[in-house]
Amino acid sequence: MKAKLPPIPWEQVQNKRSTTKKKAGLLIDLRRCVGCHACSVACKTEYQAPLGQFRMRTRYLQHQEKKTLNFLPMLCMQCTDAPCLKACDSKALVKREDGVIVVNEQKCSGDKACISACPYGAIYLNPDTQKAEKCDLCTHRTDLGMEPACVNVCPTQAIQYGDWADDKSTMVQTAKKHELKVMQKSKGTKPQVSYIGLEGWMEQQAKSVQLQPGENEMIYEQGKK
Repeated sequence: MKAKLPPIPWEQVQNKRSTTKKKAGLLIDLRRCVGCHACSVACKTEYQAPLGQFRMRTRYLQHQEKKTLNFLPMLCMQCTDAPCLKACDSKALVKREDGVIVVNEQKCSGDKACISACPYGAIYLNPDTQKAEKCDLCTHRTDLGMEPACVNVCPTQAIQYGDWADDKSTMVQTAKKHELKVMQKSKGTKPQVSYIGLEGWMEQQAKSVQLQPGENEMIYEQGKK
C-alpha cells in the first residue's frame, strides 16, 4: 500500500502564501468519467476516511427517460462564498489565500453547524475524533507541487487540478473550449469546482457527497453480507 503523506503542520497550511493570487480548483469532465471509483478509493486511502463517509464520492445516476447511466464525482466545491464558513462559530473552517477551505481540527467543536450549512453534503463528522472533515484538495500534496490524490489516479484524465487565475494553465485552456457548469448555481456559492457535461437532471439526483438514508449503493456497503 502506498504510504500516506504526513500532514503539513496547521500553521503552515493556514499561512500558505501565494504571490500570484492563486485560485485553486478542479475541472471535472463528465464525458471522460467511466465510474471506476479510482478517485473515491484514492481519497479514502489517502485520508483513511471512516466507513460510509466520504471526502469524495462518484455518484451513479440513471436518467429516467433515456435509461442511461452517468457518473458524477462529487466533493467539497471550495465555494468562494462558502456557507460553512459563516456557520462555524468556532472558526475552525478557514479559507486559504488560494481559496481552498481547510478544517482546523484543533478548533472544531463538533457541533455540526457546518454540515447543516453545506448545500453539497460535503462535510461529515468523524465518529472517532468528533471533528469535521471534508475535501481540502489535498493541500498536503499540492503545497509540495504534487496533484491531489484523485487527480493523480484518474485513468481517463477526467479530473484536472489547476489555478483558475492562470490563463496559461492546462485546466484553464481546457475550460475555454467548453461550456462549464457548477453544482447548484442557484445557491450562489460560486464553486471553484466546475464541470463539463453537467446536466440539470444530474443535479436533481445528486444531492449529497455523503450517503443518504435509504440510498442503495451496494458498492459502498463494505463488510455487509
